[in-house]
Amino acid sequence: MKDIQNQPSDLNISIETVGITNVKLPIFVNERIFEKKQHTVASIDVFVDLISNQKGIHMSRLQIELQKYLNVELHSDVIINISNNIRKISESNKCQIIYSFPYFITKISPKSNLNGMVYHNVVFDITTAKNQEPIFIISVETLATSLCPCSKEISDYGAHNQRSKIKIKCHVKDFIYIEDLVDIANNNSSCEIYSVLKRIDEKHVTEVAYNNPMFVEDISRNIFKELSNKIKTKSHWYQVEVSNEESIHQHNAYAKINSQKGNHNAF
Repeated sequence: MKDIQNQPSDLNISIETVGITNVKLPIFVNERIFEKKQHTVASIDVFVDLISNQKGIHMSRLQIELQKYLNVELHSDVIINISNNIRKISESNKCQIIYSFPYFITKISPKSNLNGMVYHNVVFDITTAKNQEPIFIISVETLATSLCPCSKEISDYGAHNQRSKIKIKCHVKDFIYIEDLVDIANNNSSCEIYSVLKRIDEKHVTEVAYNNPMFVEDISRNIFKELSNKIKTKSHWYQVEVSNEESIHQHNAYAKINSQKGNHNAF
């Protein structure tokens, strides 16, 4: 059969990124506790580059290669293998694969001791290229509570709080558990969140937050400091993003720190 994709392109324009997006496949990853396996579903993007004189890539080859690894535990080495294989069969200089998936952690409510599952948005982003070291970036996004120090200081009754969206991104050079990054986020907010809370638990978490007020600047700096202490040797660089969804404003409060930029005392 005629291979249209391999025909010359009339336009002679190279394409930096071409591929498939939003591929839904089951995956399983290693948990920190007892090294159990967690099964979840990933949305996967796969991209390669295309030389200027070729009409198109073989999209089906990308999907076929992903399907070969459905029964293999997903980690950086596996994704690097998939990426290198796709790069070679596509005759491309580079390949990027992005796995985005929800990761669930069981949390026990602080007073009633009830189990509840809390999900976190996780991304494994790997790029391989000819004659270059693979680049593996892990991103973990979680939620927490923040309570405004200014509001507490000036108010006679209570203080307003926010839902904090915390994203930690690391360029990994050594293994890092997802739970380790989640713990760092939780440890440095006004209070962590839970999926199951009775009234006795609600009283506890609101009082914990009230006694631990933090601006968005405080949360981002505290997380960055703990990252510097705990994962600096495991990461080429790391980044913290915090967005507080304000309860008394239409806008959000936002802060970002990247270890590659600025003058940080942690270093």
